[in-house]
Amino acid sequence: MKLKNIFSLALISTCTQACETLLPCLKAGLSSAATISFKDQSTFLNESIRYAALYPPSFSAVVKVASAEDIAVAIKCAARTNTSFLATSARHGFSTTLTSIQNGLEIDTSYLNKIQVDADANELIVEGAVIFQDAVDDLYTAGKEISTGSCFCVGFVGATLGGGVGRLSGVHGLMIDSLLSVRIMLPNTTIVEASTDQNPELFWGLRGAGFNFGVILNATYRIYDQTPQGLHLNADFKFPISQAASYYGNLSEVAKAQPAPLAIITYFNFDPGLNETVITANAVYAGPESEGLAAVQFLVDQNPIQKNLTMVPWNQLLTASAFGATGPPLCIKGDRRAQWGVGVERLDVETYSQVAEKFVEMITKYPASKGSVVDMQLLPTQAVVAQPDDSTAYPWRNLISHINIQTLYTDNTTDDETTGYPRLMRDMLAKTAGTDDLQVYVSYSHGDESLESLFGAHKLPRLAALKKEIDPHGLFNAYHPLPTQYP
Repeated sequence: MKLKNIFSLALISTCTQACETLLPCLKAGLSSAATISFKDQSTFLNESIRYAALYPPSFSAVVKVASAEDIAVAIKCAARTNTSFLATSARHGFSTTLTSIQNGLEIDTSYLNKIQVDADANELIVEGAVIFQDAVDDLYTAGKEISTGSCFCVGFVGATLGGGVGRLSGVHGLMIDSLLSVRIMLPNTTIVEASTDQNPELFWGLRGAGFNFGVILNATYRIYDQTPQGLHLNADFKFPISQAASYYGNLSEVAKAQPAPLAIITYFNFDPGLNETVITANAVYAGPESEGLAAVQFLVDQNPIQKNLTMVPWNQLLTASAFGATGPPLCIKGDRRAQWGVGVERLDVETYSQVAEKFVEMITKYPASKGSVVDMQLLPTQAVVAQPDDSTAYPWRNLISHINIQTLYTDNTTDDETTGYPRLMRDMLAKTAGTDDLQVYVSYSHGDESLESLFGAHKLPRLAALKKEIDPHGLFNAYHPLPTQYP
């Protein structure tokens, strides 16, 4: 079969020895709709660049697949030639574990982005490369909603596999709690269905550690009637960093009885317009305006530097929130980013004040890091804790907030220096988190955490047994690999 690419000897010569043995296999099996790119081609960067340029995998070639059959060919060829590989879609995930892929093969699934909404059956079916915004737009048109993450360009299925925290978690639970079934290609390229009725043990493991077991071809979710009129109160505020103690004192009181429709995302950041470090708060209330205004009154009373309270259509929230900071600029790929996560069961006011001081110290000492943030997501948990802990592999239903320390900087000489600050802030937050040890939502992890911090010691024996059964050779080990035996 001919590929769209015309392979010249010059291009082939740019491959490593492994790539030279891989290419004939790929060319013989891929469909005519698939394409292959190499490092020297103009298409290679666009098809391999990631949201975070730090700690990336490296590839000799990128296969842009057009079907499940193409994915199977790519996996088989990679396995036969001992080439590591990574299946990608939005390429938004971060982990230092991705550096285990060196001169590997990227299997780009971005062509597989179909969406089906069945409003009568209350079901959504998405292919593996669909991003949040595209699914949200289709659901909104159909008068439906579902819990999603807060960044519009993240992969829908990819975010689900780690658990899927979001603003509507108090109402609809985690994304995995709405997941009904998946169609997955296993490491041996067999395609199976997984649900509570079919392959239930695999379905259990997919909901919390799904990146270890194969490529999700499509996933079916339960969807819900949208909030009346499809409008949510979006309330944005900016406060001086000097108000950290009083702000988090008020927030800790709200956390004790947080309404299910209210989600509050707060972060420290340097504001170029104000030329100072501020606390930016975004509160979203999924309900009537009067109820929402009452729920966020404590933020109005805090005397913000700036505020914006508007009713926003649900499908515009992902780009309108935080004064629009979550729109396209947040999704620029290729920047020098890293992240460190912490989950907490309680908010310690003194700790947050100390972390604010450390953050200011970091960006003052390293001005190139002024694009960094400390992002605290206080998400309602009513529907999350309503699910039995053993119903899914996701380990941390006990957490009331997920904190993501994100560094962004332009000067590559600060790689080593700035790493110390986020690690220190993570340690400070973990000490007063109210948990026994560090507990981290895997999608917000750095890559240096223990298995127990990511997956929970109480889940690992079952996960390890499943890994041994499904992926004994570790083909899907690029992103937070599970062991095949535990302990």
